Amino acid sequence: MFTLCVLYVAQGIPWGFMAFTLPAILADRGLDATAIGGVLAMTTLPYSFKWAWGFVIDAFPSKRWGRRRPWIIFAQGMMAATVGAMILIPDLTANVRLLALAVFVHTVFNSMQDVAVDALAVDLLDEKERGRANGMMYASKWGGGAIGGFGLSHLVGWFGLRSALVAQTAVLFAIMCVPLLVRERAGADQAPSREPIGRAVRAWFQRVFGERTKRAVIGDAIRDRAMQSAVLGIFVMLLSNVGAAIVITYANVLFTQTLHWTAEEYAQLGGGPGLVAGLVGSLVGGFFADRVGHRRLAGLATLGIALYYLGWAAMSAHWTDRHFVYAVFWIEPFLAGVMTVSLFALCMDISWTQIAASQFAIYMALANFSTTTGYKLGGFAAEWFTPRGVYIAAAVLQASFIVILPLIDPRAARRRAKVA
Repeated sequence: MFTLCVLYVAQGIPWGFMAFTLPAILADRGLDATAIGGVLAMTTLPYSFKWAWGFVIDAFPSKRWGRRRPWIIFAQGMMAATVGAMILIPDLTANVRLLALAVFVHTVFNSMQDVAVDALAVDLLDEKERGRANGMMYASKWGGGAIGGFGLSHLVGWFGLRSALVAQTAVLFAIMCVPLLVRERAGADQAPSREPIGRAVRAWFQRVFGERTKRAVIGDAIRDRAMQSAVLGIFVMLLSNVGAAIVITYANVLFTQTLHWTAEEYAQLGGGPGLVAGLVGSLVGGFFADRVGHRRLAGLATLGIALYYLGWAAMSAHWTDRHFVYAVFWIEPFLAGVMTVSLFALCMDISWTQIAASQFAIYMALANFSTTTGYKLGGFAAEWFTPRGVYIAAAVLQASFIVILPLIDPRAARRRAKVA
């Protein structure tokens, strides 16, 4: 559990820096929401294709190092190296295209590390502790994000942007030592011998579909509750983050250009109290998810976020009151932490054991594609809607997948595994 949480901290530090500190700096320098949304989209776009890493990680374990550990070590090292490479760029904020490319390349390896860590969690965690474990893991990412958002924004203010990149690189390399020194399991890291690529791919399809024909597979999709739940999970994750991402993109412009906050003030709000609230929400969500039910808690948290957006829109006259902003700003990230943990645990519930890395990676990729879509739409939201209208539209999108959740059977995959 310690290893899983530390690795999630490693994901969170550059995410907090690139999702909170950098956009606030760009907005403070006068860039519009479309440009900021383009950079933000690069923080999630590679995650939309991380399902490919799931196939690779499932198919090619290491007999000596373990099923997941070598991929974690490699990805963690490349995360540190790509952040370090940004130090060589003279002015990250002067060339938005180059900045977006640098963020994209880093996020490719961040997504690889995320898939490998999630697969390790699915392998090792007992079903009864998944809610609590997801809460601790995602809280760790929020905590890392607070370091990258709140902590590094101070470092930028004191010593400049380059110092923040140097600090990130050092921390990420240090965290890489954890999987180097800790085995996946007690004793030897037992894993099957590596197979040729063609044979490994055929073996993966065999595990998924067996000897069934396409017609039989489609028939299963219609009749089998486990298959139905797996498919419905796709739609839930596609809708899960669109509204929130629109708000995140638009809020950078709203606070720095309309409400006249400085970049450091807004980055320290979103990357400080905001992420701490998300951390607490993740822990609370993890504690209650196994008791209330993963599906039910996800629905309640999602409804709460939608109501918050509607309330924020209704209170637009108070947006200039900083006391009001600080009083209510924590609500959305707190509920987002609860919702995310619950949805992650639900995705584990409906993932089939024999293809856990691949299926869970697909769900996480869809969630990040949802975020990427929201970031892109956020760039146009200011043109399509009034400031209040942006939040109302986000509320509608956020609440949209609540109607799908009751149709998902979280226990169907386990029943299917017992029958098989």
